[in-house]
Amino acid sequence: MSTISKLFLAACVAILCCPACTSTKHIAYFQNINDTARIQSEAISVQPVTPTIQPDDILSITVSSTNQAAAAPFNQGSAGVTTQMYMGETSTVESLYGRTADMRLGYLVDADGSINFPSIGKLPLKGLTLQAAQDTLTHRLLTYLADPIVNIRFLNYKITILGEVARPGTFNIPNQQITLLQALGMAGDMTVFGKRVNVMVVREKNGERTYGRINMNDSKSLFTSPYYYLQQNDVVYVEPRKTKVWNTDNAGLRNVSILATILSALSLVATRF
Repeated sequence: MSTISKLFLAACVAILCCPACTSTKHIAYFQNINDTARIQSEAISVQPVTPTIQPDDILSITVSSTNQAAAAPFNQGSAGVTTQMYMGETSTVESLYGRTADMRLGYLVDADGSINFPSIGKLPLKGLTLQAAQDTLTHRLLTYLADPIVNIRFLNYKITILGEVARPGTFNIPNQQITLLQALGMAGDMTVFGKRVNVMVVREKNGERTYGRINMNDSKSLFTSPYYYLQQNDVVYVEPRKTKVWNTDNAGLRNVSILATILSALSLVATRF
């Protein structure tokens, strides 16, 4: 094989490989961690927000007692396993999050923030934490049960992850607490084309929509952000980097242009030698 042929072959291989190349500086997280103790100290003030019951929430409520027969009328539905659809596949929450969600026939919180509970009737719960709601219902059940034990959980606590991640979709969160890092992990992490310096979290609360942008390469920005701990119905969007858009829209034209330039140069070299 002649020298010119070897050069031509090498140029073609380089052109084909270029779209897959990317700098690690755009991929790595936590690039500016210098003092772990200082970062931990600064992040102490950022705490997960305890969710409160709001209209349209769906609650799982179980009541137990030493007298199970007396407690039975206060329980409805039966436990099952949540399934989740994403990318054309069906998986259990256990496989996505490491545990199985308890899916009971829940109580829908109405527009006034109340539920209709057996024997008790309308029970206002709006604005209460799960613990406060449990205490409220326990107190009301003392009329019917000697020693009621109440457990309340959200059935519709979920987040949505879109954009440049491996498995975009909506995910149920069994324990009602999740960080941005954990959420991205559930979605299979960002692809190499994900824009890590500008991850957006869309949050709606009390009729107000807010937007938070986080630089995943900046540890201080990440761990001290009020959006580090996600809340119910948050939407995480990972924007694609411009290189992917450019490669997708112009890869063929760009490669043809570069190849034509190389061929022209090789032809000129061939005429001289």
